[in-house]
Amino acid sequence: MESAVLLTTIADRRRSEKYESFFTASRIPVSLMTPAVGTASSQILDYMGIGESEKLIFFSVLPEEQAHRLLKEMNKQLRLYIPGTGIAYTIPLSSFAGALALKYLTGSDQLGINEEEKTPMDKKSKELIIAITNHGHVDTLMDAAREAGARGGTVIHALGTGAEQAEKFFGISVAREKDMIFIVTHSRDRNAIMKAIVSKAGAATKAHAIVFSLPVTEIAGLRMDEDDE
Repeated sequence: MESAVLLTTIADRRRSEKYESFFTASRIPVSLMTPAVGTASSQILDYMGIGESEKLIFFSVLPEEQAHRLLKEMNKQLRLYIPGTGIAYTIPLSSFAGALALKYLTGSDQLGINEEEKTPMDKKSKELIIAITNHGHVDTLMDAAREAGARGGTVIHALGTGAEQAEKFFGISVAREKDMIFIVTHSRDRNAIMKAIVSKAGAATKAHAIVFSLPVTEIAGLRMDEDDE
């Protein structure tokens, strides 16, 4: 049975219509879209010809083979191989809360969702680091991440729940406004980046950042160094 993956696409907000048209034409059952802000410096933005850092993030749950085909089509039709046009990657999913949710998101209830398998890391494998922090502390967190090897990240503003429970059990005051930071990096740099974030923006700081990572199975539109060729 085929596995399911989360296809995440990060694009310049000015190209939103092209991406929406692509997902519609590809007949993806459900795609979720949210605005975000890139963390790249203005010099990098100018060099890449972007001019602004406003982003859109699309989330789609798909059968693995379909997502594989879509990545190839996105590379061709949306020209992800050109710097600044966007990035797309897939993350394996291990479980769903019921067959109805699976069918709603993917259009199929015949996918096999297994427990995550342990695989050795190599120098070409990638990881998605997700950090959740109190609103207003992105710069502190990203400064720490960059010092440890991160190239950049994408920020989503969100509202958190369960603040009362956190204060009750952990004795800390948790702000409801949150920022989620998505960082794609080499697996070899993951631990250093996560440790740096915890050290400079972790629970002992005003940022109260929570960090975790997920494996990236395929990637398009991102060239980190010559090792990727």
